[in-house]
Amino acid sequence: MTRFLSCSAILLALASLAPGADRKPPPDYTGSCTDACHQAQTKHRVVHDPVSDGSCDACHVVVDKKDHRFKLTAQGAALCTECHDAPTGKVEHDPVAQGECTACHDPHGSANKYLLAGRTVGEGCLDCHEGVTEDHAYLHGPAAVGACTACHDPHAADHSSLLTAPEREVCLKCHGPLAERLKGKTHVHAPVDDGCSDCHNPHGSHDKMMLTQSAPALCLSCHDDISEAVEAAVDHAPIAEGSACATCHDAHASDFESVLKQEPLAVCVSCHNKTIVTESGKLGDFKKLLEDNPQHHGPITDGSCTGCHKQVHGGMHFRLLANDYPAGFYASYDEKLYALCFDCHEADAMRDERTEALTGFRNGDHNLHFVHVNRKGKGRTCRACHQTHASKWPKHVTESVPFGEWDLPLNFEKTPSGGSCLPGCHRLYRYDQESPVVNLPKARSKTP
Repeated sequence: MTRFLSCSAILLALASLAPGADRKPPPDYTGSCTDACHQAQTKHRVVHDPVSDGSCDACHVVVDKKDHRFKLTAQGAALCTECHDAPTGKVEHDPVAQGECTACHDPHGSANKYLLAGRTVGEGCLDCHEGVTEDHAYLHGPAAVGACTACHDPHAADHSSLLTAPEREVCLKCHGPLAERLKGKTHVHAPVDDGCSDCHNPHGSHDKMMLTQSAPALCLSCHDDISEAVEAAVDHAPIAEGSACATCHDAHASDFESVLKQEPLAVCVSCHNKTIVTESGKLGDFKKLLEDNPQHHGPITDGSCTGCHKQVHGGMHFRLLANDYPAGFYASYDEKLYALCFDCHEADAMRDERTEALTGFRNGDHNLHFVHVNRKGKGRTCRACHQTHASKWPKHVTESVPFGEWDLPLNFEKTPSGGSCLPGCHRLYRYDQESPVVNLPKARSKTP
């Protein structure tokens, strides 16, 4: 029995080696590819039209039916442009220029619209454009959600970086309120015309508003002249604090010179509307001072503090003044020390002891400016008698002046041709331009 089984097994084994034994029939290539072997290609959420129609021969042609070999009907982008219009533009996306449509698209089907090979547009872009959104604290909306085509054409465009329009137009398509605000403005910040990316990173940044760097460093990267001022001995606090340059300037456009947010005087008063304590002393509430005192200094009447405070970003002079001006109540007279005042006022009014024209502050021809100011040692500076911003009296004569912890009163009275004062520093004195007064201890008037 064992011998019989062994012979039978041998016969069966030989039979299996005979031609045609248990061989599968050859595949049938007469039908659609997707009907037979490649059904999976029709199961994608988004299917390329030729695949869904079973029109594989739209892209593939048989080379050897027996060996199941095919070739594409055309090579590279030429295959796609048989159906799809060829992208046109001065700037081509690298895959398009190289005819590599399949670098971004699956030719049969995909889980995503446009047959994208990546899960989203953004993911597909990041396959090549690595690091565009990495490690940024703030992301631009389109970049955050991977909507790259909100700004860029993925194939070709007439603008750099494949932008769908000139850079400024691309930004303003979404930033409508800014577009409205720019209309009719007389002063537009140069980068706004040139393109927003001079100041903003269109994808993301470590700084708010996608700024390429924080202010004031961003502003100073272009404004070299101001950079020197900011590093000067006397600084202006808003430059380095809070909104920095944007405290006073609109970053985009304005109706005011130097792209200021308001009229120059209003800009200054918007901060100087309270007492401010600085290392060099207190700065008063200038808003209240100007409201309560109708006699304004000429530059303020002209609507600008920069008549005297020209170094608004920083400088070498006390209180950011344009030139030298004594900081205290007393100073030995030196014409250079009053360079700021003498930009507008005649220096001769302090230099000449006798005059009939240089000043109204005289007793006959005796120049009382000379008497007070032009002295060695304790010469009275302008601030001893004048409020340099605004006063209730003509010539900006002040009601009182700080003298240590005491507000030293002036008790000034004006007459048609002179006046009098009874300050805390001396007894009552009168003066008259036409009829000189002899100031005796009891203040008796006498004509010489």
